[in-house]
Amino acid sequence: MKIKIHRGAREVGGSCVEISGKLSTILVDLGLPLDFNREETTESYLPDSVRSLFHHSGKSITGVLLSHPHLDHYGLAGELPPDTPVYCGRASWDLMKATVQFSLNNYSLPEVRHFNDREKFKLGEFTITPYLMDHSAFDSYSFLISGRAVNVFYSGDFRGHGRKSRLLAKLPDSLPEIDALLMEGTLVGNRNEEIQSSESDLEDEFVKVIDQTQGITLVTTASQNIDRLVTIFRAAKRCNRLFVIDFYTAEILDILKQYGKLPNAEWPRIRVCYPRFLARQFEKNGNENILNRHRKNGIRWTRINEKKQKIVMLVRPGFIADIKRFLDLDNAVWIYSMWLGYFERSSSLRKLKSFFLEQGVNYKYLHTSGHARITDLKEFVRKVSPKKIIPIHSFHPEQYHEFFDNVQMVENGEEIEISS
Repeated sequence: MKIKIHRGAREVGGSCVEISGKLSTILVDLGLPLDFNREETTESYLPDSVRSLFHHSGKSITGVLLSHPHLDHYGLAGELPPDTPVYCGRASWDLMKATVQFSLNNYSLPEVRHFNDREKFKLGEFTITPYLMDHSAFDSYSFLISGRAVNVFYSGDFRGHGRKSRLLAKLPDSLPEIDALLMEGTLVGNRNEEIQSSESDLEDEFVKVIDQTQGITLVTTASQNIDRLVTIFRAAKRCNRLFVIDFYTAEILDILKQYGKLPNAEWPRIRVCYPRFLARQFEKNGNENILNRHRKNGIRWTRINEKKQKIVMLVRPGFIADIKRFLDLDNAVWIYSMWLGYFERSSSLRKLKSFFLEQGVNYKYLHTSGHARITDLKEFVRKVSPKKIIPIHSFHPEQYHEFFDNVQMVENGEEIEISS
């Protein structure tokens, strides 16, 4: 078996790994880099080695595995040659479709086939076993890839401190002998100091801030970070406050309600707001049906302001005009609950922060990473017990040597042979 990291050997995001045998070639993830420019075409972000694989190598791609619904792992799937078999989790696919449908950008998706947790399936000469894992993205998977007595384990993105932390503990001790582990290390290096509390502990921190806030509580977080939405909803409920979400978030939760008992707009302690900027985007994209679907659970901006002391509300940069027009921000708090690095990448987030600070709104940072702590990486290695560890999805792969003995560095485009 041969492994080639097309992108991801020395960066977080843009992951793409080729695994090939004598008869089959598969790709594991095909993502956009974190620094991609939304004004440019996705095709321009294909690594040259991937473009060559698609068009000049003489190989046909047996299949593609997508680990989870974050653009840095699937955002280039629309550039695959036609009729390439693509596999992902069922809920992942629903979230990917929602992202593409609601986006003004030029993402596209192929048709996909679905797999289930721990159910083996064949992909050419390889046998694939997906393992559902804890991550900030819903429906995230690791993969055991087996072929010709060689076993490779691909970690995908994972953590052990979320609301599904039991999944790391459930990873079986009875795995076959693993010849190579491709393991993410987002928090290896200078991000190791990020807040890494559990979602349960984070919920308690939200409760403390909300309880101390006399005005409205405003929160900025990703609408597809379902663990975080659960955390915020539970905290709001504990503080006897209504949780107000926008109709996009309401749609995401509606899509996912078939997969578990998750908060949704039908619940009595949740209401849906309609920011004008976001509504215009949806109308422009022909998504008026989504606007209409959640109106029965809607709440007017004037009513939000009347009940501001009993409200926890999700906000994003496009809401500034409505906030200026309708909300009294006296004694308000704004909680930012995403990676701080997004401020450097997003002028709209910087604008939102500046607006709140200019209005005298109290700023709080309450967040925990969607990626594995060093202790979780060590536990993962203990569970998998690989012959060698190959760093991926890390800006500091050389620092793996500080924590593990059997590390093999691989550069982008370098092909290595894995044997049993």
